[in-house]
Amino acid sequence: MKITVIGKGNVGGGLAERWEKAGHEVTRLGRDGGDASDADAVLVAVPSAAIADALEKVSGLDGKIVIDARTTSGC
Repeated sequence: MKITVIGKGNVGGGLAERWEKAGHEVTRLGRDGGDASDADAVLVAVPSAAIADALEKVSGLDGKIVIDARTTSGC
């Protein structure tokens, strides 16, 4: 499975690493954004306050399965 992870922190980075070890093809996108058009699924793992900025920089999201793992400060 091809998975794009938006967010390279504890949640996004940790899940990306586990999925890679399980044999999935993972693309990691950070603050610069990128293209998710090849993904079968997308994980959004950025702080809630940064969601608009993060998604604005990512293309290829139309029609994708998206997993929302956004975090809030103080958790």
